[in-house]
Amino acid sequence: MRPIFLVGCPRSGTTLLRDLLRSHPNLTFPPESHFIPRFYRAFGDPSSDEQAWQLARRILKSPRVALLWRITAEKRDFAGCRSFSGVTRRLFEIWAGKDGKPRWGDKTPHYVRDIPLLLRLFPEAQVIHIVRDGRDVALSWLRTRIEPRNLYVAARMWKEMVTQGRHDGALLRPGAYFELRYETLLTEPEATMRSVCEFLIEPYDAVVLSPNRIAPGRRRHAIEPGSPALAGIIVRNNAGGWRSGMSLRQRVLFESVAGGLLSELGYPVEGLAGTLSRGERLLWEADHQARFLARTLWKLCRPYRRRAVASFGWAIVRSFLRRPALKRSGRKGTDALS
Repeated sequence: MRPIFLVGCPRSGTTLLRDLLRSHPNLTFPPESHFIPRFYRAFGDPSSDEQAWQLARRILKSPRVALLWRITAEKRDFAGCRSFSGVTRRLFEIWAGKDGKPRWGDKTPHYVRDIPLLLRLFPEAQVIHIVRDGRDVALSWLRTRIEPRNLYVAARMWKEMVTQGRHDGALLRPGAYFELRYETLLTEPEATMRSVCEFLIEPYDAVVLSPNRIAPGRRRHAIEPGSPALAGIIVRNNAGGWRSGMSLRQRVLFESVAGGLLSELGYPVEGLAGTLSRGERLLWEADHQARFLARTLWKLCRPYRRRAVASFGWAIVRSFLRRPALKRSGRKGTDALS
């Protein structure tokens, strides 16, 4: 079976599309993997059954897979695997077997930067790239408190990811790359999903209009309120929020960074783009790095914060417990002197 990779800039609708495709009787997707490019570059192809098993164990112990996939495997499952893709494919097949589906896919948005590598590892794979108005992406992304720490960096990252995904996708052979718009999925869900199924060479089934969410587990961050993934339905008006959610200054900044790509993709622009000096860009990048470092340090210090709060709280409790005794002691002393 041909693997399916759903990619795109984060907050572009990859989760909704995955959950719709998960409803198809032939298709399944585990939680995001995040290990394929990183582990391949670190470990490469195994040269023996033992190395294949060691690679599989490393993947199974990676935080996301261990926490969210919840699959088990044995050494014999990887007998004869002499490629990284073979080991990876077997792990996905184990997931698919657990889900009772014949064909598997992987929804990891950041793989939009690794399309050539994915096709080198899985030559028969199909890539679906979902694109959303970058201004809505930025508003949603900044609310998650992950990755971009300011609007400038969100605009830059959206532009880089979408541009790279489209460029690499255009170089693939026919039938390997499909691009769709999040907004079209919301307004014309049936026509869009028919096109997706046709691209995947899968029979269309109306069940793909109802999301089939992955069973909830521990999450690193809360799902954004109003998210289609949370509601379990297609939220048709979940587009164009930037018109009321962005100030004039923010719209000017975004168009100054990525207005050209917005226009190329057919999204409306207001002609607000200006020129950002090198100094302004460096200041925005420095602001992003400073915010990222501050949050990282804050998270690393969590155990110490808890101890400090506990110690402070206990000090307050002790002070209140001691006050009556001190008052009684003071009164006794006064009586003795009178």
